[in-house]
Amino acid sequence: MKLNHINLYSHDTLADQALFERYFGLQTLVVRSDKMVIMQDDAGLVLILNHFERRLGGFVYPEDFDTLHIGFIQPSRDVVDDLYTRLCAEGWELQPPRNFHGAWAFYLKAKGGYFIEVATETLVIRQERSQSALS
Repeated sequence: MKLNHINLYSHDTLADQALFERYFGLQTLVVRSDKMVIMQDDAGLVLILNHFERRLGGFVYPEDFDTLHIGFIQPSRDVVDDLYTRLCAEGWELQPPRNFHGAWAFYLKAKGGYFIEVATETLVIRQERSQSALS
């Protein structure tokens, strides 16, 4: 199974579109006014930024949905540091990169209200689930 898209609520879809194009290399596929932007990365993952009403088709987003985040894995600590320096130089207020959950990382709050994690790869060890956990 392959993850093919992520849909994020954004308070400012056009500002976030510019952020993802400028710093993360995503390409814009579709812009529907300030209500939706559809973008794609170089591996084919689609990112949808939407500014729909909080209540959509009977679904109500939770109050604290701005704590959600997406992550961009970088090949080295130097690349993380370089992107941090570039963002700071262009006026973004960020906490410096640090060791976090086994990776060198920093977080950026997008204009849309959610967070972006920029980090080196974290070694994730798959653990066997016991038979009792499956029951």
